[in-house]
This record gives sequence, C-alpha cells and structure tokens, in this order.
Amino acid sequence: MLTIGYLVIEAESVRVTAADGRVLPAAVAAYDHASGFALLRLLGAPAGTPLPLGDASALAERDPAMVVSAASREAPSLVYVVSRRPFSGSWEYMLDSAIFTYPPVFEWSGAPLISSKGELLGIARWWFPMPHGRGAAPGRSRRATCFVRSTC
Repeated sequence: MLTIGYLVIEAESVRVTAADGRVLPAAVAAYDHASGFALLRLLGAPAGTPLPLGDASALAERDPAMVVSAASREAPSLVYVVSRRPFSGSWEYMLDSAIFTYPPVFEWSGAPLISSKGELLGIARWWFPMPHGRGAAPGRSRRATCFVRSTC
C-alpha cells in the first residue's frame, strides 16, 4: 500500500483500516526520501481492488479528479487541479511538480488523488494556502490540497 511517509516513518506500529472496516496490521516496507512516499506491507488481505498507477505528468490546470479520504469513503470529493509547480518543504523534500487541487479536502492525510479513469495520480501531503490570484473567488477559502504525484 502506498502512503505518505511522515505518517508511518517513526511509528512503533502501523494499522490500516480496510474498506470493509477490518483493521489490518502493517509494516513499513520502504521509504523514499526523494518523493516522501512509503510502502506498507499489509499483514492480511484488504477488501477491494488496488488502483492502477496513472500518469500524473499529464494533469493540467482545470483538470478534474477525485479524492477519497477515510471520512468521505462513500462519497468521493470532486476537485480540480488549480496549480502544478515546484514546492520545497524545508523540513523534508523538494517536489518538482506538486499538484494543488481545489476545493480543499480537510481529511487529506494520505488520501489518493484519482483520475477520471480510476487511476492513482498522487497521494495527499497537506493542505496549503493558495498562491495569490489562484483558486477561489474573493471572500471564499484560498486553501488547496497538495498532492505528491505518482510516477510510473
């Protein structure tokens, strides 16, 4: 299972709640410092079908996508790409092409960004203020969800 590394890298134990509600123990199998991704080895079979990896490099501003967080598992959030740009997290890593989506998804941590074809395009890293002049209309939220893009 692919996730964001900071969620598990220093964990003493890892548990994953499957779509059917079962809690499965997991182990951190790998961590990639360059992307911030971590791979988990589940100690049990989860319900459902894995998402195929898509080509996140093809995403452009205004493209639609879906975010499925634990809180919205039954009803994915429809989002739009509002920015593709480098992002430097001084505490962790440099992203050459972070994906920023709007509206923000506040249950974002580790949530997948899914294409209209049902492909995994990225994993949510955090929500973040939008650059000036982008995103919401005046008086509305100017936050976006930032995704680390998957690479094939």
